Amino acid sequence: MIQENCPGRAWRRSLLTSCVLLLGSEGASAVGFMVNAPSQVTGLANAGSAVYDRSTAAITNNPAAMSLLNGAQIGGNLTGVFPDWEVNEGWDCKAENTCSNNNAQNSSFIPTLGYVRPLSDRLTWGIGLGASAGQGMDYGRRFRSRPIVTSNEVQVLGLVNSLSWRFDDQWTFGIGAGAIYGSFEQKQDLPSLSASAGDDIASVIDFVGLARECEGLHPPAQALCLKAAIGDSGLDPESAAETLTSIRSYLGGESGTRVKLEGDDIEAHVVVGLTYEFLPGHRLGLAYNYMSDFEFEGNATIKGQLLSDETYQKVDDSLTWDMPERVVVSGSHQLSNAFTFFWDFERVFFDDFESTDLQIEGYPELIIDRNFKDANRYAIGGEYAFTEPSSVSSEVRLKRVLTAATPTSVVSFRAPPNR
Repeated sequence: MIQENCPGRAWRRSLLTSCVLLLGSEGASAVGFMVNAPSQVTGLANAGSAVYDRSTAAITNNPAAMSLLNGAQIGGNLTGVFPDWEVNEGWDCKAENTCSNNNAQNSSFIPTLGYVRPLSDRLTWGIGLGASAGQGMDYGRRFRSRPIVTSNEVQVLGLVNSLSWRFDDQWTFGIGAGAIYGSFEQKQDLPSLSASAGDDIASVIDFVGLARECEGLHPPAQALCLKAAIGDSGLDPESAAETLTSIRSYLGGESGTRVKLEGDDIEAHVVVGLTYEFLPGHRLGLAYNYMSDFEFEGNATIKGQLLSDETYQKVDDSLTWDMPERVVVSGSHQLSNAFTFFWDFERVFFDDFESTDLQIEGYPELIIDRNFKDANRYAIGGEYAFTEPSSVSSEVRLKRVLTAATPTSVVSFRAPPNR
């Protein structure tokens, strides 16, 4: 959505500026992650994440579950994400040399580190550090749709202090608060256009409209009519030819003006939760996560002409980015001395992400409509303890984002819990 109140040619020039900037921001197409803190619960597809009682990930998953841990604990995890994300291009990109990178999604590593310590029989404290969200794409500089984006990246890292209170043998409550640090970077390759490009294109449009009145006239009269149309439209043939040639060369695959947007911000993260053991060995958990929205502030580096006669600019920029709220309901059920069953339901509220506001100093502000939808995550898992010093856990996960469903199975081995 772009709102402008400019008459005539000034309106068209402003609209051209907005359209060029919109090319460099509208896409931001990416894949990424919004995750619970990775831990051994990851081996269960995060089934039981709000009730799992043997992981320091409880600090951010559900602080109430910290009261279920035995004694002081320190834990960490490093999860690698190695996606295979190819772009199915609808043109002969090899012949045109405009293909995207073979794998448009970069690999990611998600670290976590936590420490939990009982303060008394009823109070437990914990502190955790970890990456909670991220995304990124890297199409490469030859990709035909490079005006939209050649690469982008968003990263979110959080530090949370949590406190858990055991009310009685059945109920525990918890709350955590901390800070999240977010950063973004996006690169585009846009057409090189001078400051006069807006007037050039506007005058060409005016000239074409006036020239239609010259059709059907005798050659001498038509020549006079076209000359008058040039004067009335303000067309500068030499400048207009230069602008059109630049656009034509860019569309032919030549590199244009390279724009790099970057910024960062620090916001708040709050998580509250509870657990309830309604029968011995059968527990329910509820957790709510809130992250305040980012307003990234940084610099826009422009190498080349972007509706300006300057060939290099470094100006301030800002970008808003909404973070979704999340609600998780979990259960754990010890069905025998050896086997425990876990389940999870999570709702991620992306619907509130209605728009992104982009401001580059010296250019019109853009309000870019988004079409994000809420997402659900479903997970079930089981943990079986052998009589020998080993255990096995397996899970089946069904994750739905919009209308996509992906089943996954994981089997992991580790030492049995100390009880």
